[in-house]
Amino acid sequence: MSVFTRKFTAAVAFTLAVGAAQAATPSHLYELNGNFLDSFGGASLVPNGGTLGAGSYSFGPNQGLALDRALNANVYTVDFSFNFDQTSGFRRILDFKDGASDTGLYSLGTSLNFYNVVTGTGGAFADGQQVRVTVSRDAAGSFSGYVNGVLQIAFNDSGNLADFSTINQRAHFFQDDNQVGGEASGGSVDYIATYDRALSGAEVAALAAPVPEPESYILMLAGLLALAGVAKRRARG
Repeated sequence: MSVFTRKFTAAVAFTLAVGAAQAATPSHLYELNGNFLDSFGGASLVPNGGTLGAGSYSFGPNQGLALDRALNANVYTVDFSFNFDQTSGFRRILDFKDGASDTGLYSLGTSLNFYNVVTGTGGAFADGQQVRVTVSRDAAGSFSGYVNGVLQIAFNDSGNLADFSTINQRAHFFQDDNQVGGEASGGSVDYIATYDRALSGAEVAALAAPVPEPESYILMLAGLLALAGVAKRRARG
């Protein structure tokens, strides 16, 4: 096998691997296109105030969404795209304990934060900036938090701080808990997807990557085939 053939085979294998990662299918998908329904027929999101539009849901400070019976208690991935009007201080992103604990997922200034365990590097958030946040927890208790496909925080959740152990595995999005209060921002959310497993880092990165148009795939494969033909002719010469 020539060097070029090996490179060509590797390129095709990489393309197929990326395509497979992008094909990860959610267990539940809330597109928020004029309704709060799950595209796969599961439980609907429940709003606490806010305004539902044709393609997103807008919420004020401490408004947001609740979700029951759509998440495993301790093995899951949650992927969602949103923006906050204000990112100064703590701003609640996801509550795991039905409002009974101050622990949970926040933005802290420009960083992703799991209070009071770990804070990521700065630059992940800005006022009004759309971000894609993905969090996962596996069977061993490893919790990971990503912003736009880039790992920001990770820890071993031996204390079960990030499991949905309350009634119906209830999750609250963008609503602060009942312990301190005031740590919430208005904003809007485009979609929420949940998975019944912990996605790998490569799968999360693929979710955040722009999806090429079909024409792009055709051009890419045509280019690879053309290069293969050139190499074959050179080898014969």
